[in-house]
Amino acid sequence: MNITAIHSEHARLRPDQAAIEDGARIVTYGELEAVTNAFAANLQAAGIAPGDRVAVMLPDTADHLITLCALARLGAVIYSLVPGATEPGIANSLKSMSVKAVVADQDHPALAAIGRLSVADLSGPPALPFVPPDMVGDDPVMLVQTSATTGAPKFFTRSHGQSAEWSRSYAACQELTPADRCISLVGMSFHAGLSMNFTMLHAGGTVVVPRYRNLDEFVAQVRDARITYLKLTPAYLGALLEHAAGKGLLFPGLRLLSVTTAPVANAQRRLARERLTPDIREMFGTNETGLLLTARPADQDAHPEAIGRAVDGIEAVVVDADDTPLPAGEVGYLRFRGPGFTDAYLNAPEEGRRAFRDGWFYPGDLAAMNDAGYVFFKGRADDIINNAGVKFYPIEVETVLLAHPEVVEAAVFGWPPPPHGEVAVACLVTRSALTARDLRQFSARRMAAHKIPHAFLLVPEMPKNPMGKILKSRLKQEFRQQINERLR
Repeated sequence: MNITAIHSEHARLRPDQAAIEDGARIVTYGELEAVTNAFAANLQAAGIAPGDRVAVMLPDTADHLITLCALARLGAVIYSLVPGATEPGIANSLKSMSVKAVVADQDHPALAAIGRLSVADLSGPPALPFVPPDMVGDDPVMLVQTSATTGAPKFFTRSHGQSAEWSRSYAACQELTPADRCISLVGMSFHAGLSMNFTMLHAGGTVVVPRYRNLDEFVAQVRDARITYLKLTPAYLGALLEHAAGKGLLFPGLRLLSVTTAPVANAQRRLARERLTPDIREMFGTNETGLLLTARPADQDAHPEAIGRAVDGIEAVVVDADDTPLPAGEVGYLRFRGPGFTDAYLNAPEEGRRAFRDGWFYPGDLAAMNDAGYVFFKGRADDIINNAGVKFYPIEVETVLLAHPEVVEAAVFGWPPPPHGEVAVACLVTRSALTARDLRQFSARRMAAHKIPHAFLLVPEMPKNPMGKILKSRLKQEFRQQINERLR
């Protein structure tokens, strides 16, 4: 099987429906079928064969998505690179996993030793027709790099069969249909963005490429393009909530807004339903597995602190250190089982053996689960704070601090000043110059004394990875001196 086979079916059934809209350019499903084959034929002519790894470093455009479709149809393995990454970052990525060629429209020093193909090379008339390869579902289609928020990035391959299962599960959970028109602010260069766009094509809907210079233009595009499905990260959600204040419902025509890549505070969920659209869903998943948990508005109302419950076909369990399932309400290690999961890391076999055991995936997260199956995220297993033998979780403190009307972002972690053992430290982005006394008094009314941060540090912005996840390790490095001074 090939994940683009369903595109051919859409081309047969609805050839005139828009598959991709990029500004004034509209690519119908009939045209997508023809241009995918033409790009694939030119890739074949350039010596790309099934199983070859090909890096793609392009901005988000219709041609980027067509290139991805062509590589998949040819049987090549897609390895996405972020165009704005640093030269050392690109060089390290290419060195880590050897590639046959790279598709990029700009020369780059890090690409000098690799054969470069441009979109112009692929979009010209092919000298010979495309010859489809024989393929099976286990053939790889993507080389994926983990987000590296907890250490060095890990790599694994995702097969055509696994990618098809990802798209099927996501489309079913979000009730995607050919009538849907989607903008994803998770870019095509990221696995979650790439997979979202393939999911929309799987469903027969329309991928609309984001084209805006500021939030006013973005809001106008969502409205003018009649977007029904919008995918955001928490960072974009926060900016939109600020922008929407006092403007009524910002997206009245939106059917569904989903937020992914990191947990969202319930206060933000409520604001999003008041300011953006009534149906906002939090999505929890990993690159290794696809979608795992979701929280719909009814779930958010019934269990405000939960990140969701397992989607159809996924089994979620909280276990102790011996892999014994725990009773409802007890905190332990979260694990998942379901179809389409990867089962090994290419460059980290030991970490792979810890993460993939007996058919289960252990993402390294702590959580509790209630009798109804709702999951309450407690943070990473290595983030727990041990204050003189009393343990608590950073997310408990972050949730309280984010309830303060002047706090925009919060990151809490443990710090070991003697003789207390670990204490909590909070780094905050705020709307106004809050004092440590203000924050301590606010916290004291809402949490136990041992959880109140011993130091509050206001920072201009949070260091984040390209997916918008806060990098606590960077915070610790950048503000080590200030934190130590506050704790003296």
